[in-house]
Formats: sequence, structure tokens, C-alpha cells
Amino acid sequence: MEENPLQRCGISLVPNNKINNKRDEYYNNDEEDDRMSELTGDILVKIVSLLPVKEAAATSILSKRWRFIWTFTKNLNFDAEQTLTDLLNLPNPQDYDRLIIHERLKYIHGVNSVITQLSKNNMFGGIDRFRIKFDLCGRFSSDIDNWIEFAMKNRVQILELELFELNSGRFMVGSNCYGLSKKHFDPVALKSLKVLHLTSVNISGKVVEWLLSNCPLLESLQVVDSLKLTKLRILGAPLKHLEIRGCINIKNVEICDAQNLVSLYYLCFGYDQFLLRNVPKLISVGFKGEHLGGTFTLLSSCLSQLQILHLDLIQLQKHLRNPIYPMLRNLKQLKLTVFASENLNLLLSRITSLLNVSPCLQRLELMISLKGYYDEMCEFLIEPTNCPLKEVEILGYSGTPNHDQLITYFAENLVALQKIVVNPSTFQYYHLAFKPNKDIETIKKEEKVRDHAMQHIKGKIPTTIEFVCL
Repeated sequence: MEENPLQRCGISLVPNNKINNKRDEYYNNDEEDDRMSELTGDILVKIVSLLPVKEAAATSILSKRWRFIWTFTKNLNFDAEQTLTDLLNLPNPQDYDRLIIHERLKYIHGVNSVITQLSKNNMFGGIDRFRIKFDLCGRFSSDIDNWIEFAMKNRVQILELELFELNSGRFMVGSNCYGLSKKHFDPVALKSLKVLHLTSVNISGKVVEWLLSNCPLLESLQVVDSLKLTKLRILGAPLKHLEIRGCINIKNVEICDAQNLVSLYYLCFGYDQFLLRNVPKLISVGFKGEHLGGTFTLLSSCLSQLQILHLDLIQLQKHLRNPIYPMLRNLKQLKLTVFASENLNLLLSRITSLLNVSPCLQRLELMISLKGYYDEMCEFLIEPTNCPLKEVEILGYSGTPNHDQLITYFAENLVALQKIVVNPSTFQYYHLAFKPNKDIETIKKEEKVRDHAMQHIKGKIPTTIEFVCL
């Protein structure tokens, strides 16, 4: 059988059982029993367009009529995550550098083959989604340029470029990233663009502003690990969702009069100026800051309307004895990540202060750095809270006495609590789009912590509270 182009880019085309059964049915029955193939071409194209690209291509084996139906698909998702994951889990990191050379060429050749085949189809008239996900850097600019040109020519609505830059299996943010500029975009074709997600793609603030002014339908913008993004101005754009993450050189951010903005995730350390104003629909925010007080000051214009808040903090301000936080009147979900070297008593004090200003809070998620806390027992002297919190999840649970005390404190003092979830998984890769497999030592350590939680903590939790250990 002729090799399908997608097999060349590391994307498996092994059909699922339904496709296997259907293929056998077509081959073994009379042609008049092939009811699916009796449908009009337009209907078959619509069916195939609902499938991811690998499943769409797999339909080519069903019968002669199906052979080229997939070439009309509008969902081009070239996701080779499994290939990258397999390479990242090689015992010797140097093997990654050796093997990735061949895998890159294989991936590029596969994508090019698909695009060439689709380009020959004169009836091909548009793309709903075009996604590239692989380890590719600026050395492959020519091919990536051609892919973007193809996507723009076909009025793409969702464009995702996830070009992870890896070195010996380690995630890097380097100057050799692929660069995106105005020349890559046709202003006319941009009228169709609704979603733009960029990972390890260098793009400047000026290009972002230009895109926003030329994309009247753009609802979602995500920029991750871009060294070139140093300044960002969002003024009255139609955006509903904005995420800026891992852009280590960004210094100035201005988001004003964004009337449609619903979610904002700014997870970058360091800034000289951050201005957020007139965002009436904003209800979900993620923010990386130095401490709670400074973060709340920056977000003061929207705190009262927030329903979901994720705070990623460096430290908890030891010198403040009883900090006063603003009311979070509508907050329903709070996620707190702390990597600092603080003791759990201080952490609990700050959490309790947050609970007391969050009268509608339903769920609390804590991500606790294992390196940042002492194992010694500490005495909790915090007053109980009447917060209506129903669920608490602790990620990074280590089974130390302090962590155990933290759990029992929640169980004893949160009067409305219905569920406690403890997750011993380490989270040094939690911000990545995909995660390497854990080594045997880590797996054994986490299993030991799970056993500890079930044997020594579960029995201390009231039966009215569900206890879950992931």
C-alpha cells in the first residue's frame, strides 16, 4: 500500500476499530450495500472535515471513492507530540540530539507532502484549523513560511504554531526561534482569523498590534516563550482571551478598553509597567507576581468582578503581620502557586486572609513547592473561617508533617468543605504543553507518598468529607 504523507511526519495512521470494521464491511459486501458511499460528495466532505487530520486520512483505505475525500478536510492538525515524548524519554539525553535531526526532516517532508496534495485539489476552499506541533527552530523558516502562506491563502480561522525548541531533551527559550513578521500575513486573509496561538515563535509587540488592527474576528491570542516580545499594547481590540506566558524580556504591558476580554493570563516574571483598565467583562485572570499585595494593586481595576483567579507568586511578604486584602466578591475559584522558601504557618495565614475576603469561593487549588518548606512541625494559630469553600486540592503533596497538618486544618476548620484532593505529583513541568514521562525513582517516591496519605491521613478526615488521593 502506498505510504500516506502523514506517516512521514511521525503521525500514526493506525485506524481505530470502527474504521477497520467498516473497511472490512466494504470489501466483503456488494457495492450496493455501501450506504455511506451513496451519500453525495458534499456530505462526505463535511463528515471527514469533522475528524482530526490523521483520522481523516485513514478513511482513504475504505474504498476507491474514499481515497481522496480526506484531501477536502478543513482540520489540519499536524500534532506529533507522541514522537517528541518518546524522544524525551530516551535514557541518554544526547540520543535526542542525534535522532531529532531525522525526525525533523521526516515531519517536514510529511507536512509538505500533505500540503502539496491538498494544493492540487482545485476545490479546496478553506481551512478551519491549521496546527503545527513539533521541535522546529528558525533553521526551517523556509518550510514554515510556506505552511503559513498555505494557511493564509486558504483563509485559516485557527492558526497554531507550537515550535518547541529543545536541546538534549531540555526545554529552551533561545534566540534561534522562528520569527514571525508582517510579511507572513495577507491583510485580506486575516479577516478570517479567529484564533492565533504561538509557542517558541519570536514576535514583536508592534507585529501583535498590527495583527490586532487587521484581524476584526480575532478572539484568542496566545504568545508563549517569545524573546522578541518586550512591549505589548492592547487597546480596544476584539479579543476575548489573551495569554502571555514565559516571555522573559517583556517589560511594558498596557491593556485598555478591551470591552470583550473575558480571560487574561499573564505569566511572565518582571515588568516595569503594567496597566489594566476598562475591561468590564474580564472574569478569569492568571498572574505571576512578586507578592500578593503588589499583584492586587496591579489588578485593582477588576478584582471585584473576577470569578477565577490564578496567582503565581515568588514570596508571601513575611514582614507583613496582618495584611489587608481587597474584597473578592465574586471569586469562585482560586489557584495559588508559591515557590518561595516560606513556612506553612505563614502560607496558611495568607490563605486564611484570602478566604475571609472571598465570600463566594467554592474551590481552592494549592501548588506547593517541595523545596520551599521546612519539614519541622509548626503550630497553626489561625482562626477558623466561615468561607463557603467546598473543595480543596493540594498539588505537590509530599507527606511531610507540615503538609499533613495543612490538610487536617482544612478538614477541621472549613465548615462547608465537601472534598479534599491530594496530588503528590511534582510539577516542574506543569507549564509545558506536554510532559516527559517520570523516571522510576519519582514514580516510587510518589507511590510511597500516596500510601502515606491513605494510611495516616484519610482516617483523620471526617466521613462527611470526600478524600481523594490522585
